[in-house]
Amino acid sequence: MKTKVSRIILLGFLILLHSCNGQDKENSKNKLNESKMIEKFDFELYKKTNFGFENLIKQDGSKVVMIDFDSLSGGVIKEIPPNQSFKTIYKEFYPNGNFKKKEIFIGERTKIDTSEYYDENGNAEEIDENKKFGKIKPNDVLKFLEKKKIINLSTSEGRFDENKNPSFEIQYNEKKNTYLITIVNGKPNTGPFDGIGEPLAFLPISYQMDGETGKVEEVE
Repeated sequence: MKTKVSRIILLGFLILLHSCNGQDKENSKNKLNESKMIEKFDFELYKKTNFGFENLIKQDGSKVVMIDFDSLSGGVIKEIPPNQSFKTIYKEFYPNGNFKKKEIFIGERTKIDTSEYYDENGNAEEIDENKKFGKIKPNDVLKFLEKKKIINLSTSEGRFDENKNPSFEIQYNEKKNTYLITIVNGKPNTGPFDGIGEPLAFLPISYQMDGETGKVEEVE
């Protein structure tokens, strides 16, 4: 009899403990959400950019290079932070204007730092993108581009060419732990041209950098 009563008491204790742990996790998640001011789509900013047709520099120095909103699909904002012009911040919003996600890129394709994702109720999930990199980090790739005289890390120059197109691209392969680095205007186009219109003045050059050793090889 005592054994049966003891088992019932133990089971009740375990259920209570599990319930408390679950509540603690939920409270922790709620505190994470409450500790942040969840951003909403900035319709005033949208108006200031002539509804997405003009770029704009915000008071904090960041440059809005793309902004759009649609009542069915929601909104997007793409901006370059001040003094960090080799990063791009990409944000999406739900049709009701609530925050959907925020991702930070080096170049246009490689996510870095912390990505934030929100469901329609405002519950947040964060992913540390920097965990996926090996010994060689994205900043090491930028140093390589500086050695190639494509960019200047001190002045933040070189991200775009004279036509305001990206001068380079970085794509990280997590499975292989390699970076594919493309210099858009890598070499003069000296080959024969038999097409229509003006030939390209330059051709891209691509390099593969080992994410552990930093060894670089040109990709044909």
